[in-house]
Amino acid sequence: MRRLLAGLAALLPCVLAQPAAAQTNLAPQAAPAIGAPGFDRWRVGIGAGMLFSPDYLGSNDWRVTPVVAPEIRAPFDTFFLSFRDGLGVSLLREGPVQAGLVLRPRFGRDQDDNAALRGMGDIRLAGEAGGFISYSDGTWLIRGEARQGFGGHSGVLAEARLDRVFRVHERVILSAGPRLSWGSRGFAETFFGVDEGQSARSGYGVFRPRDYWFAAVAAGATWLVADRWTVIAFGEVGQILGQSADSPLVERGSATQGIVGLTLAYRFFP
Repeated sequence: MRRLLAGLAALLPCVLAQPAAAQTNLAPQAAPAIGAPGFDRWRVGIGAGMLFSPDYLGSNDWRVTPVVAPEIRAPFDTFFLSFRDGLGVSLLREGPVQAGLVLRPRFGRDQDDNAALRGMGDIRLAGEAGGFISYSDGTWLIRGEARQGFGGHSGVLAEARLDRVFRVHERVILSAGPRLSWGSRGFAETFFGVDEGQSARSGYGVFRPRDYWFAAVAAGATWLVADRWTVIAFGEVGQILGQSADSPLVERGSATQGIVGLTLAYRFFP
């Protein structure tokens, strides 16, 4: 099972994005909910676009990254592969409530990508496997996830999102709402900590954070420009909180983080 999860995690970056070596992983949380016809049928589409995001989680330097975003969903979301929701299966569905298993990638970090990372070493690609529960009635979307990391980090992540969805026109959907993320000591030390070896190489003082918190607000717009073509724009701005905010990597960069994305999507069917 562990080998299967590792293989799927290695596949996800190839189909969800063309990532730079250092990624913040804020993009999926910022992406809007997308209404699609034929919920009781297979839905298959793909999008391509650009992301404008920090070099690494905590950086104040920005980069532009191309992204490829598939959208594959079985009837009633019993199986899904999505830029926003990851790779997963639904095990329970009662009206607007849904629960199941999810697997997401977390891209690593290359110390050569930014001067602030010199001497910190690289962080390998990680997979994060866990469960989700969501509520969606077409107007409100509430989703919570808890995931265990493996590979590049061994921490625990929990995320919650709330979206209010506005259908302002038959071809235009807007959404906005808050985001909250928490990471355990294992996650915080991997991405924000400085051990003795890293301290000697980088010049930073030894730093071992106990936790990671991130609070943000995200918004998105979905515009059906033609029968099968959709333009999707989204953005998020938030703040690193908790002990991770005191990391020398954040002090060298910024606790305020954001991301902006724009994609053009094509729906094959229905």
